[in-house]
Amino acid sequence: MADKSVLNENEPMLPEQTKRAASAIGKLLFFSCLMFTLPFGAFFGTKAVLKNYLDVVGFANTCWAVVLAVVTVNLIIVVYAYIAYLEPDYDEQGNIIQPVSEKKKE
Repeated sequence: MADKSVLNENEPMLPEQTKRAASAIGKLLFFSCLMFTLPFGAFFGTKAVLKNYLDVVGFANTCWAVVLAVVTVNLIIVVYAYIAYLEPDYDEQGNIIQPVSEKKKE
């Protein structure tokens, strides 16, 4: 009698759908961390550079720092959307509906 507790060597450890879901969550967490850290770095870095190297102080300093932080957030969103756009579409059985190469031609 065969031991059913031993995994079959031909079966994958995780189903493909679970791997795709884990990959999507991983990308979401990565871009969430970027959305939290990069705008702060852009804001305070810009303020320091404008104050220390270009002698820009007051409202102009803060205004340019805010503009760069907002641009940073928008760039992160654009990159996240582009990466999501390049992912292929799947049907209920996990088969690719439209390959990425066909999406690029549109």
